[in-house]
Amino acid sequence: MQGFISGITKLKNEDIIVQIITQNKFLSLYRFYGLRHSIISVGRKIDFDIEYNGQFIPKLRNIMQLGFAWESNFTRLYYWQQFLKLLNNHLRDTEEIPSFYFEMLSNGAIILDKQNPARVLIEMYVKLLQFEGRLSLDANCFICNEKLSSKIAVTRGFLCAHHNCIPNNIEVIDKDLFFDFINLGKSTFLNDDEVEYLLKMLLLGI
Repeated sequence: MQGFISGITKLKNEDIIVQIITQNKFLSLYRFYGLRHSIISVGRKIDFDIEYNGQFIPKLRNIMQLGFAWESNFTRLYYWQQFLKLLNNHLRDTEEIPSFYFEMLSNGAIILDKQNPARVLIEMYVKLLQFEGRLSLDANCFICNEKLSSKIAVTRGFLCAHHNCIPNNIEVIDKDLFFDFINLGKSTFLNDDEVEYLLKMLLLGI
C-alpha cells in the first residue's frame, strides 16, 4: 500500500502513531521506535504494509520510501510539510476518504520539482475547495454582503471581503486577478507578492 505521511504523534519510549493519506483511507498506524527511523517524517510518500493484531491499533510495517528529488531542497520540503500538516488536521475525523486527496498529493509532488512551491500549494488548495464544494465565487463581501470593490481582502478558505471589513488586515489583491485565478486554478497571472499573500491565507487553515 502507498500513502503520504501527514502527521506523527509521539508516544512514550520513542514509539509513534503515524497518520497516512492513502488512495481511499486516512490511516493511523502504530510504529515501534519510529523516531529512530529517518524515513518517518511528515510529507514523505511511502510504500508499507499493515499488521493487524487485534490489539490497540494496527502496526506500520515494511516501510519503503518513494522519494522525490526536491526533498533535498529545504524551502520546497518546508512548504510541502506545512500543507500536509494542514490536510492532516482537515481529515482528522475521517477514515474512508475519496481518492481525490491522494491523487492531488501525487500530482502536486510531481510538479513541485519544477514549479514555485507557493504556487503549487495555492493551486492545489483551489482544487481542494472546488472538490469539497467550498470554493466561493460570490461577488459580494462575505461579511457585510455588499458588492466587492476592485481591491479585495482574502481570508481563510479564500473567502473575499472588503478591506475595511476585516480587522487588522493590511493587504489587498486585485479582485479580477483573484477571480481569474480561482476560476482557472492557475496562478500564472499573479505576481510573487500576490502568491505569497494567498499562501499566508492558506496557512491559516484548510
